Amino acid sequence: MIDDKKLPHLQKALDPAAMARAFENFFRREYPERGLSVEACEIGRVHHKPGKNCDILYHLRCRDRDDRVSSPVLHGKMFAEGEGHGKIHKAQPESWPGCGFWKPARFWPEMAMLVYSFPYDPKLPYLGQLLQPDFVKQQVEANLAGFGLPAGWKCEEVTCSLVKYMPARRCILRYEIVLTGAAQNRQQNCFYGKTYDSLKSRYVYEALREICASPAFAAGVLNVPQPIAHIDAANTLWQQAWEGGGFCERAAQLGWANLPASGFVQKIAAMLAALHQIALPDSLLQPGPSPSAVLGHAEDEVAKISQLLPERAEGLGRVVSRLAASMPEPEASTPRATIHGTFKLAQILCREDPDGRSELALVDFDSIARGDPLYDAAEFVASLAYMGAMGAMPAASSAESIEIFLRDYQQQAPWGCDRRRLAWYVVDFLLDRIHSALKRGDSGEVANISPAFDQLDEWLALAEN
Repeated sequence: MIDDKKLPHLQKALDPAAMARAFENFFRREYPERGLSVEACEIGRVHHKPGKNCDILYHLRCRDRDDRVSSPVLHGKMFAEGEGHGKIHKAQPESWPGCGFWKPARFWPEMAMLVYSFPYDPKLPYLGQLLQPDFVKQQVEANLAGFGLPAGWKCEEVTCSLVKYMPARRCILRYEIVLTGAAQNRQQNCFYGKTYDSLKSRYVYEALREICASPAFAAGVLNVPQPIAHIDAANTLWQQAWEGGGFCERAAQLGWANLPASGFVQKIAAMLAALHQIALPDSLLQPGPSPSAVLGHAEDEVAKISQLLPERAEGLGRVVSRLAASMPEPEASTPRATIHGTFKLAQILCREDPDGRSELALVDFDSIARGDPLYDAAEFVASLAYMGAMGAMPAASSAESIEIFLRDYQQQAPWGCDRRRLAWYVVDFLLDRIHSALKRGDSGEVANISPAFDQLDEWLALAEN
């Protein structure tokens, strides 16, 4: 559990059983006519800034006195020692599209928490509209070409479900629609909508269009869900559904010990090498992280980890000094390529084709940029190294998978693979994973975090050689 003296209610706020009881009492006051009981409380995303604030996503299952079940998604925001409560007391809407009977925003004094009811989100004000069938039907019919349909087709039915929600930042919705054309032709379709807090949605949409027009995509080396449309008024990107499960789920079914012999690592290396060699227009892509920006990020992660694990502060300070001393010099020979920006296991999907062969796809291009291709390779390596250090997969399988990945990537990328520069980036990504584990407060992971620090030292030594 996360302990923060300036957020005295945080421990309780992160306890699902305690919050189920607390929410029930809160609802008794806010919705007395409903007679709501809370049957389940699950805690989703937690974003904690020590000593400042904490955002917590709650998924509840409630039942009212008439035996009707509802599943509200609530976003709780806590502030340290009353700071920010001025924002809390600003006028809030009494109702909001998509909220139903749930009040869009309420202050919960006993928890010093502002509670938002999905889809009310001041940073994503269009979410309610994106849940309205009539609006979705209009947008579908205005973008029939993206669905591969000629003019004249009508959207008759819309079903929408929430997939992922990051309050004030992103929201992913899944749509199932039924369309009808001439002669009563009928077609079912499924697609995903990703809503952003800015016009970055347009940036990602344009980049995806270029990627899906590339020879690598046409050849099937790089599978990416194709963009359908961009809804300008809602900062929303629509993409075709590439129905599959997370790669980690598939690897767990096979057994992580079997990953080196599975053939998956070679496919992932080929996919990344193909992406890196897609030449998108210079005017389209933003610059990727520079070594100085990566070092700055590492310094921030070290400061946050040291705050949570003060006994490691001195050693982590030496990590920063060694990273600074071994920082790669900007050279004209350093390659620049189209990079994914967050290339890790969580961004890979897996499914079986009709012949029973496994296919992989890459998703989440929010950080696409032009930068050092080894930045992507290092994040993937770090994800495997961290899993090996934490026992999620055998250490020997982790090491072998890393070597297979780097060997195959180097064979297919014209710039090869500078192991020293790669290792330098890996250190930053390992720091990020360590901080994420501590921030989530997973007691089992936190209690066994020491091997991850050992892994950090090993990669840092490689970066210095």
